[in-house]
Amino acid sequence: MSITEGARVHAGLISRGEVSPLKDVPFHGASEAPITRRVLAGGDLFPEAEKRVVAHEMRAVSAATRDYCEPHVHDCPEINILLSLDHLVYEITLGDESYVVEAPASIYIPAGLPHSANVIEGSGFFIAIIETAEYVAKPPPGGTL
Repeated sequence: MSITEGARVHAGLISRGEVSPLKDVPFHGASEAPITRRVLAGGDLFPEAEKRVVAHEMRAVSAATRDYCEPHVHDCPEINILLSLDHLVYEITLGDESYVVEAPASIYIPAGLPHSANVIEGSGFFIAIIETAEYVAKPPPGGTL
């Protein structure tokens, strides 16, 4: 990105995001995930955007069963977007139903719906857009699914 001299009035509106470990996210640290997580908005980054946007990057993940993401619920809706230039497969659990989802795809998760998402294989991005800059995640009613 190039910014000409004198055109720095809006530089504070641009961020590369913050890399943070997935294991630090509640219900996402059950085991090691082959993911680089970058918070792009929400929390301390652009809280005025009133959304949390997080990109999870996977590179050449080999096929395996993973369970780093435990079932949980949010107090607000979430949209998940799977993008890949080649091949990316996830297992998505919504309520008591599991789906194998291949990119490109999007998943809408209403507030309160128990869910989890675990990469199976491939390369690409899993982008989570949560409808508030700050949200609460908790176990599903009655514990795990």
